[in-house]
Amino acid sequence: MKLRIYNAKILTPDGIIDGELRTDGDRICYLSPVSTLDWQDWDREIDLKGNLLVPSFKNAHTHSPMTFLRSRAEDMLLKDWLYKQVFPAEGKLTDEDCYLFTRLAVAEYYSGGTTFACEMYGHTEAVAAAFADTGFGAYIGSGIFDFDGGYDEITKRAEELKAAIDKLPRVKYALAMHAQYTCGDETIRAVCDLSKKYSLPVMTHLSETKDEVESCKAQYGMSPVKLLAEKGVFDLGGTGFHCVHLDDEDIRIMKKLGVGAVTCPCSNLKLASGIAPLKKLNDAGIVLGVGTDGAASNNALDMFRETYLATCLQKYLLDDAVAVKATDIYASAVSGAAFGLEKADGLYIGALADMAVIDLSAPNMQPLTDVRSNLVYAGGKQNVVMTIAGGRVVYENGELLYGEDYGALLEKCNAAAERIKNEL
Repeated sequence: MKLRIYNAKILTPDGIIDGELRTDGDRICYLSPVSTLDWQDWDREIDLKGNLLVPSFKNAHTHSPMTFLRSRAEDMLLKDWLYKQVFPAEGKLTDEDCYLFTRLAVAEYYSGGTTFACEMYGHTEAVAAAFADTGFGAYIGSGIFDFDGGYDEITKRAEELKAAIDKLPRVKYALAMHAQYTCGDETIRAVCDLSKKYSLPVMTHLSETKDEVESCKAQYGMSPVKLLAEKGVFDLGGTGFHCVHLDDEDIRIMKKLGVGAVTCPCSNLKLASGIAPLKKLNDAGIVLGVGTDGAASNNALDMFRETYLATCLQKYLLDDAVAVKATDIYASAVSGAAFGLEKADGLYIGALADMAVIDLSAPNMQPLTDVRSNLVYAGGKQNVVMTIAGGRVVYENGELLYGEDYGALLEKCNAAAERIKNEL
């Protein structure tokens, strides 16, 4: 696919310019204030009429099939929510269920300007297939934990998943460990060996709640960060999801070992887990990402909400109105660097052609002052009028353009959700 996008305001790493952008396949091949017509075999020309072209959001932590649990397990403590509601319901899922519920998540992602995610879920091949079939990009792992069996079973399963997933377009296997509190020594040893064998960093839920940290300290005399570091989990770097309850030593360890941190403010607020210390992490030079977590604990897959809360909660937490800049949080939300993607806080030649178009004529975008800050403080999903994934227009003016029969999808998803409810 070759796109010519003109009469656009374009967010680049150096700021916003008026100009033209072109794609060839899944990459940006031209970006300039000056339009030249030396190449005219476009598949499509798009006149943005002064609207803003930005990098798409990269959802740095999510569990996409959990759309089936949206608004079903509410107002509960995290441990009860997980063990009494989520795990039993997930035990009823089939591969087909996960395929359908992931496609539902993708429709929500695209409509909000998100084209890439760092995914952790079981039924992993089905989830990966849903991403591949819709053109969505993902790093995806199963979330290895003790329930997966012993060392040999875990290793074999991970290697099978890697071989299958890495063949798919725009999808890549990620070595994801569920959490310190669900992984014993044998599981951790398997994860470490897989990390070294395939040169893969490890991604994991990390220090999400006070109870998690206090339980780890009571059992091992150290925090989850320090424990996993001493066991070699982060020898090749990695990514911690949530990272709410960190002390200064944890942050030093993460910086030293190259562990990125992903904040999920909506989920952490809803489950009363707390507020991640983003200013401390940012000041320490740790790469940050922003994620939604799953729809069971959020309940929306809306990156605009996440960026707003991530910024404003730091101001409240530190009683400091300048604690974290909106532009820094926005850059983290569109980058994907926290989970291994190339950094993309602006559009540039050679970057992935994963983009969104923002309607600047909308009342909440006017007047045009500081557009990037306004995306965080005033922007919303309603401002996204087009989403481009891998150089392909997948969403435009309320329509999904990748062959999805949305009505049929909703019917199947609701039937599957009702079946699971009845089985429980």
